[in-house]
Parts: sequence; structure tokens; C-alpha cells
Amino acid sequence: MKILLVLENYVPTKNGGMENYTHWLAKILQGNGHDVTAAYLNVGESDNYNYEGIAVTRLVNRFNGFQEFLKNNKFDICHFHEYSGEDGINTKWFKEAAKYCSKVFFTFHLPYLTCYKGDFRYNNVEDCNTFNSHERCVKCVIASRLGYKKSTGFNLYNSVINKFSPLLEKTSKAQGLKEKVVAFNNNLEEAIETCTSLFIYADWFQTLLRNNGYDSKKLVKIPYITKTTTIDQTKLDATVKNKILFVGRIEPQKGLHLLCKAMNKINTKNIALDVYGNIADKSYFDGCVADYKFNFLGTTNRLELLKQLPLYDFLILPSVFPEMYSMIVKDSFYEGLPVIASASKGNRNAIVEEKNGFIFEYDNYEDLAKVIDKAISLKQNGWQPDFNFAAELSTEAALKEIISHYNN
Repeated sequence: MKILLVLENYVPTKNGGMENYTHWLAKILQGNGHDVTAAYLNVGESDNYNYEGIAVTRLVNRFNGFQEFLKNNKFDICHFHEYSGEDGINTKWFKEAAKYCSKVFFTFHLPYLTCYKGDFRYNNVEDCNTFNSHERCVKCVIASRLGYKKSTGFNLYNSVINKFSPLLEKTSKAQGLKEKVVAFNNNLEEAIETCTSLFIYADWFQTLLRNNGYDSKKLVKIPYITKTTTIDQTKLDATVKNKILFVGRIEPQKGLHLLCKAMNKINTKNIALDVYGNIADKSYFDGCVADYKFNFLGTTNRLELLKQLPLYDFLILPSVFPEMYSMIVKDSFYEGLPVIASASKGNRNAIVEEKNGFIFEYDNYEDLAKVIDKAISLKQNGWQPDFNFAAELSTEAALKEIISHYNN
């Protein structure tokens, strides 16, 4: 089979979980006899290059370049690993691929085309599992933009917002917002209609889609693995290193600011914080450093990062947006590193309290500080993580299931 994998960026220019997972899959498919090509959109160090045996092509003219690439190369399968909206990869691309390829796949690396705000936080203050009630979504967007606040009792500001929101919802601007929300969800329906299969590797997202009326057989749950070896519990290093780790893009969604504020609150002494990641937002990075002086280690390739993971006590994942199932979490588990994460969707699905990690309250740096203290104290008193329960399938069976979708 000739397989094309498409996304906005590719390794090594960008080393995020999406890019690394796509490359991991490319190598697995190539190892099973498939002819695999990767195509990306954004400017890299070189337009076309070869990375660890995978031919990588830049679609210089974006959609027009994609059209030409499909016409000139007879791919059997086109597999999209990203949905980037009106100016990037979208359902128009899916439809074009369907003209030339016998199969079109899409993987939900993020909860695309569901929550309009992208965070599943109703009014920005509480967990939400609904995205198909458009009137409710419009109310949420309005309240969030007006600055609705979290409150345990009467809040005058919230009361004013509740009073005036019905009036705002009748304005032409609010009606235009509703049309955008409806169109947003319509794109999800269009993607399901166009693609052969849409892959999901997180239980929480499959459940959420079903509960919102999306239960197509095209929505396929697949195993999520990022490594071909299994965890060896006998080799876990239980020693206390007094080091914790953050890995991720340096931007607000990843929550480094929460971790920096928490580090100023923890009671545990002499804990070092190391940070790996590319600086996506320089002013945000500067603000985090001003809050707490961490050890910034820049970026590195995935294999080198994996070697570093066992040198830490905990990985901290303070996300303030939904993680589908973060690749760094899975990699940390493989390397025997437990995770402290926010109660964001995806994180709660991956982490079992006091087994493979700990959960802190969403967007609450004070609670994060308490959880860091608790976790370090437990480890100092002999606590060890347990990763044995995490595997749904053996690695061999999981790989066989993933590859089966490309062999049929």
C-alpha cells in the first residue's frame, strides 16, 4: 500500500506529541511493508527531506499543492493527523483525498470540531460534556467572554451577566455566533461522512461523542501505544531524585504558569524544576520565568528525552485544555515515571490516583502545590507507582490491530 500521512508540521522541525506519534506510526507501517510518505504544510528547515527513512514533502502551495501531490502520486490511503481549520487542513482536504484514494483516515489527536471554545469548560468555570446544544454553547461563549467567575456563593458580577445575557443572545452578533457554532459541528458530520474511518484512542472522547449523538461505525477506537516495549516493573528506580519535569509547548494552554506559581507555594525544600519545550509564546515564557526561575533545557528529540525521564520523580502536566491522551504521559509510563496532572479531560482518563500518578484541581495552582507536596512525601516514604494495570492489550496485539486498518 502507498500511504500518505498529512499534518501541519513534521519532526524534527516540530517535536510535539502529534508529530512524534505520526512519525512512530510511519515507521511501524514502513516496517510492515508499506510505502509511506509524510506531507506537511508549514515552513521547515528544508521543503523536502528524509527523516529516519521517511520521505517528507512540504506542500508549498498548501491546498493547491495537496491537489497536485495527490494527482501525481497514486496513494491508496491518505491519513490526516490534524484538523487546522479554514486556512489549513479541513474537510475540503478530506473530500479531495477521497477523489484519489481508496481510503481516507483521520485521527483525533485533539477533540476537534466539538466544543466551540475548545476547553469543555461551561462559562469557563465548570466541566462540560455537551457540544450539540447550540443555544447552550452560545450562552457559554457569551458568559465566558464577559468574564464569568468561579464562585461558591452569590457573585454580583455573575448575577449581572446572567441578567443581561438573554438580551445579548438576541443581538445580530449573537445570532452570527450561533451560525458559527452550528457550522463548526456540521464540519464534524461532514468529516464522518467523508472519511473511511476516524480513529479515537481515548475512552473519554469516544464516550463524549456517543453521548452527543455521534455513534457512527466509522468512529473507530484504536489502541494507543507509542513504543514497542512493555514496562518492566522490576527495573523501576524508587530513589528520590528531588527533581520534577515539565515537557510541552511554552504557551498558556499547557499551563506552565500554574506550575511556576505552585513552585512558590510548595513546602517541600530543594526540589528542582526542569522544563523542556519550544517557546511558542515568548512573552508568556518571560512571564513564567519571572514567576519562578526554572531550568530551561530547550528542545530535544524524542529518543533523547526518553532517556531523561527516569532521572525525575514526577512529570507535571498542568494542562488548561483537553488532552486526548498526551504522548508524554504514555512515554512517561513506559519509562516508569509517574505523572501529576490537571483534572482536564484526557488527563483524568489516563491517570489513576496514587497508582500511576496524581490529579490536581483544574486551573488551580494552590491545589497543584499541595499535590506536589503530597506526592513527594509519599515517595520519600516508600510509595512506588504501579503501571501493570494500564495495558488493555499486549503490545503485539495492539500493533496487530492498528496495522490491520491499513492492510485490509
